[in-house]
Amino acid sequence: LIMATTVNEYDIGDSVRISVSTATDAGVPTDPTGLTVRYKVANGTAVVLTYGTDAEVVKDSSGEFHMDIDLTSDMNGALVKYRWVATGAVKGADEGAFKVRQSAFY
Repeated sequence: LIMATTVNEYDIGDSVRISVSTATDAGVPTDPTGLTVRYKVANGTAVVLTYGTDAEVVKDSSGEFHMDIDLTSDMNGALVKYRWVATGAVKGADEGAFKVRQSAFY
């Protein structure tokens, strides 16, 4: 049995918030020593941002982070993929994707 995953769709002009939670093996929210997020549009070059260096990556509380991706006309109809990577005190990775709805106006 194969189950399809629904990919959320957004419009050009939207700002899409992606987030990640990091915790110890016991489930205690903990900040990683290093945290990066990459995203890329279709087969384009990946944008790489690092918490503590790039203001776009925001800490909400212990072990909780987010960033907003503004959808522009050059993303028209594209699939946007992203990946969070935590290192050090807590380690792990998470990936996701969303689609930018095709617009006749761009």
